[in-house]
Amino acid sequence: MATRITATRRDDGILVLQISCPERRNILDQASYATLIEALDSAEADDGVKVLILTGTENCFTAGNDLDNYRALAQADSVSAVSFLRRLHAFRKPAIAAAEGIAMGLGVSMLLHCDFAYAGHSIRLQLPFSRFALSPVGATTLLLPRLAGPKAASEMLLLGNTFSAREAREIGLVTDTAPDGRALEQAFDCAARLLARPYEALLATKALMRDAQAEAIEAALDREEQALLERCRSPEAQSAIDAFFASRRHP
Repeated sequence: MATRITATRRDDGILVLQISCPERRNILDQASYATLIEALDSAEADDGVKVLILTGTENCFTAGNDLDNYRALAQADSVSAVSFLRRLHAFRKPAIAAAEGIAMGLGVSMLLHCDFAYAGHSIRLQLPFSRFALSPVGATTLLLPRLAGPKAASEMLLLGNTFSAREAREIGLVTDTAPDGRALEQAFDCAARLLARPYEALLATKALMRDAQAEAIEAALDREEQALLERCRSPEAQSAIDAFFASRRHP
């Protein structure tokens, strides 16, 4: 079943985009990215939408990109996941993430492009690209070392080590942690505080912060997209992905 994206536009100016396919750990497929991009475009054009909240289900934010997408990228010249992350980075209104349970791969990269992120205490985060002979996207190789430092980023990106909500909070990947099941509540509280501020000033300030590093991030997005396409064409990556699916069929 394809990942479902549910959009709920509230009367208070908050748009909630929920990734909801728990039977597949909320993985993101091509249809998901197209829906998310369309929702961001609509939200930006809608003056009634003031704040965006991105969330998953109670026990999972998202396990990231569907591995079948990587197989298809061997014949592609662009990456849908990058198009979505590029659009999220350019989104001019405040964006808040609320994450519980699991955030893997693209799920972690998404947090880097939100203005605020709240995570349940028990969340486990991981960037397992190297396991599948792949490379990260979404300017992750630029932004994560800036946050965590090069040594910690190497553990996360080269070794694919799992890390906790506390560690994510310490490096600034998430704004704060919450008791399990309360991350979305914290996101709504943050949205309410934003809505109480002079709104045009918020937009101007976000634009200034984004523009200050836009050139470096755009270059990283392009660089990582090309690197991933090359990886997906490699026998090493195809073999690693095939081995993963074979292990699922024959545990």
